[in-house]
Amino acid sequence: MKRLRLALPSGLCVGCLDAGASRPDGAPPLVLLHGIGADHGEWALTLPLFARKRRVLAVDLLGHGWSDKPAGSGVTYRIRLLADAVVGAIEALPDRPRRVDLLGHSLGGAVALDIVRHHPRLVRRLVLVDAAGQPVAETIDFLATSLPFVPGSFEDSRRLLSTSVNSRILGHPLVALAAALYKGRRRNRPQLMKLVASMAAGEDVMKPRDLARITNETLILWGDRDRIFPLAAGRRLARALPNARLEILPRCGHVPPTERPVAFARRVLAFLDR
Repeated sequence: MKRLRLALPSGLCVGCLDAGASRPDGAPPLVLLHGIGADHGEWALTLPLFARKRRVLAVDLLGHGWSDKPAGSGVTYRIRLLADAVVGAIEALPDRPRRVDLLGHSLGGAVALDIVRHHPRLVRRLVLVDAAGQPVAETIDFLATSLPFVPGSFEDSRRLLSTSVNSRILGHPLVALAAALYKGRRRNRPQLMKLVASMAAGEDVMKPRDLARITNETLILWGDRDRIFPLAAGRRLARALPNARLEILPRCGHVPPTERPVAFARRVLAFLDR
C-alpha cells in the first residue's frame, strides 16, 4: 500500500492510497470517493477486501484528508471543483490508466456522477452508494435537514453519527468522540461549510435529463434504513439512469462500507467482475 500526493496543473495536490495490484486481464483500477467530512479512512474495512482482487485508489477529495484545503475568497467549493480534482489526480498518476471503475458514497456519489457526466469515456462501470447529487430538497429526509453535516462539537458528531448508522456499536458515544477528535485535527470546517452551502443551493445538481444521458453500466447500492437519503431516493435514481440496477442492503443505514463491509464489498466485486 502506497501513499501518494498527486500534483494537479493548478498547483494543488490530491492525496490517495494506492493498494492492490493491476490484474492480468486488464480490469481497470477501482477509484473510491468518500462522503463529506470523511477521507480515505472511510474504506478501512473494505479496501483490503477490494485490494485482494484488483488495484484500488482511495482518493481524498479536495478539502479532505491528505488533499490540499485551499481557502480564501477566490476558492469556490462545489461538486465541480472536487470532480475536476479527481480527474486531474487520475491523469497525474505515473502509470495513468485509460479507464477506471468509479465508486462514490454520499458526497462521493455526487462527485462520481459529475465525473461521468463530463468524462463518460474515463469510466467503465459506476457504483453509487447512498449517493447525493439529486436535488436535495426532493431527496433528503425532512428530519435530516436539521442535522449538522459539518460537526462543530462532540454533540454535533453524536447526533450525526446516531442518525447516519443503523448500529448500536457504531452509534456509541465513544465512537462519536473518536470521530470528532479525528475530524477536528483536519481543520477543514470552513471549506466543508462552503461545500454544504453549495449543495444546498443546488449547484451542480443532476437533473433527470442529465441522468438520462449517463449510459455507463451502474450499480446502485442503498441501505434500507438510510435516514439521510431514504430508499425512495435510491429508487428514483435507479429509474432515472438508463443502465442502472438497484440493490438494497438490509438492516443498513447511510454508511454501508462501515456498517456492512463484507456484504458491501461482495456485491461491488460481483458487479465489477461480471
